[in-house]
Amino acid sequence: MKSLVLLLGVKAACILLVSSLSGTGAVNNSGRWWGIVNVASSSNLLTNSKNVQLVLDPSLALLSRRQRRLIRQNPGILHAIAAGLHTAIKECKWQFRNRRWNCPTTHSPAIFGKIVNRGCRETAFVFAITSAGVTHAVARSCSEGAIESCTCDYRRRGPGGQDWHWGGCSDNVDFGRMFTREFVDSSEKGRDLRYLTNLHNNEAGRLTVSSEMHQECKCHGMSGSCTVRTCWMRLPSFRTVGDFLKDRFDGASRVVYSNKGSNRASHRANPRHLEPENPAHKTPSAMDLVYFEKSPNFCSYNGKTGTLGTSGRTCNSSSPGLDGCELLCCGRGYKSRTESITERCHCTFHWCCHVSCLNCTSTRTSHQCL
Repeated sequence: MKSLVLLLGVKAACILLVSSLSGTGAVNNSGRWWGIVNVASSSNLLTNSKNVQLVLDPSLALLSRRQRRLIRQNPGILHAIAAGLHTAIKECKWQFRNRRWNCPTTHSPAIFGKIVNRGCRETAFVFAITSAGVTHAVARSCSEGAIESCTCDYRRRGPGGQDWHWGGCSDNVDFGRMFTREFVDSSEKGRDLRYLTNLHNNEAGRLTVSSEMHQECKCHGMSGSCTVRTCWMRLPSFRTVGDFLKDRFDGASRVVYSNKGSNRASHRANPRHLEPENPAHKTPSAMDLVYFEKSPNFCSYNGKTGTLGTSGRTCNSSSPGLDGCELLCCGRGYKSRTESITERCHCTFHWCCHVSCLNCTSTRTSHQCL
């Protein structure tokens, strides 16, 4: 009897552990895999004889069985996933650095907090940028030879134009899109509006990466005459991807669920399932971001919605824009602090071999929201 009670207690503890790791309990497991960005360290990676990273320790319970299988089938890809997440988080913070919601993250498995449980514009951007980040990183890792199951995209070969031909190593964005669709979308469950919008925004992120691919060339010829060029397809910089998605965020479409053309056997979001809430608006394209509820008030702390507020944020007192103290501080006012900064300046190199500098003192004023 005692053994049975002990066994049940251990089982309950395991369930609680998994629930806490997910950050959202049984309510919403979307984006649970984002948590590997904080735990994908060398101590949690298994390697083969070639020191290629294979799989995250399953005991961390952050990945589904299907996601762990995909990682095992593609040795070396876990590092690319973690790198893509790091890049996506960094870009998210950059794009929203002057907004009331500035893409806050935590060191817990619930990286983006409770915002992922909502269906607002910010939620849409998080899903799109993380999907794009993994697509971008996996495609680049393929061309770098860091993943055993993929290589460069060699499909473009032979003549391409009058004075150039295809060659080199094109980034394998098709493999990146394919893998990310299988890996990222597998965390979405259900057939409701949240499910459809998350899948739509995931795909919008992937499409943004592939649509911004561009041609790069290298010249060949006597004395750099460039009589012949070898060209290949290169991924865009991730800043380009972030800028594009930020524009889509500003023009995101509010949608509702539509039963028209429903296909219950489909596991993908069909554009016919989502339609604009306002019939006068156009149907969102595959690259548009979509949402279904109003954003929370990001001005003040709210534990229920997970918003941190803007108190203590640095603002620009002379800007009339979103980074200005009037808008960023939500009308609460701000405090100013002036400090003297001493830095080395007017440095001169003396032969040989030292550098002499003067000390320059300047006054800087910073402003923080109340």
